[in-house]
Amino acid sequence: MATEISRTVLFHFLFSGLTFTFLATFAISFDPYFLHSCANNIGNYTANSAYERDLNTIFKQITSITKSNYGFYSKKVGEVSAMALCRADVKLDVCTGCLSETISRVKLDCPNNKEAIGWSADCTLRYSNTNLSEKLEINPQTCLYNTGSTADEYFQLRLGELLSDLRNKAAAGGALLKYAAGNSSLRASERLYALVQCTPDLSEGDCNHCLDKAATDGIRRCCLKQRGCRVLSPSCNLRFETYPFVEAGAEFPPPPSPSGDRQKEEEPNKSKRTPVLVASLSVIFGVAVVSMSGFLIWKRRNNQDTEYREIQLLDLVEGRIDM
Repeated sequence: MATEISRTVLFHFLFSGLTFTFLATFAISFDPYFLHSCANNIGNYTANSAYERDLNTIFKQITSITKSNYGFYSKKVGEVSAMALCRADVKLDVCTGCLSETISRVKLDCPNNKEAIGWSADCTLRYSNTNLSEKLEINPQTCLYNTGSTADEYFQLRLGELLSDLRNKAAAGGALLKYAAGNSSLRASERLYALVQCTPDLSEGDCNHCLDKAATDGIRRCCLKQRGCRVLSPSCNLRFETYPFVEAGAEFPPPPSPSGDRQKEEEPNKSKRTPVLVASLSVIFGVAVVSMSGFLIWKRRNNQDTEYREIQLLDLVEGRIDM
């Protein structure tokens, strides 16, 4: 009898522990403001089909990327075409982590759908059985908005001017990056911050049109007079707030210049003229200093980012745009 009771207690203990671990992992890993759209009219794929294998191949490639590529990835395997776009101000590890979580959520919310899209805080993922490259897609369109509101006409005026300026800058970007972020002054010491981005495969005109629709129809139908909002489309997105939200210093660098490559090639020849012992000691000392400094900076920024993201997400709620 005692043995049976012990087994029962042990079972409940293990089950409760596993349940707690699963719920904790689910709560921590998944973006609470994730949004998705499943194309139910396109059809479904079956388990273990060629479509599923091709889709999983693309997912594996996207989550295994080692080069930033300015946050944009376009893949086609078999019948499946997919696109991934990370916010241009986030680092590569944040980008791949976001895409991994978004893939998990889309597979959970749109099981077996041949076409679907998922929007997370730092990235967008979409796939289809039709070609997605260089194709403007404004719909489906959705949003998240800040619960704080304002009836100030000056706020709307400054917002329109800022988004128009950023839209033109982003649309004029090249085939690698169509992104712009900036801010403008409001009344007193308050400032308005905004970010806009298109998939860089779009033409300048298509990017301009997509962001214009987001800034006009999207805001008007979803978050007019709100102090903050994200308007999300398959081909573009925008965001504005009254507090800074762009990751400082994380924006993708410009492509390396040929002169930079030549300098790298000359460095080994120059180092040969330096005494081996002095060079070795200098390298060891330098690595130690850089490593310690990098760790302290990372720890500080990691703590700040965690607190900042928690504050940033608390005042957002989901909105729907009726088309």
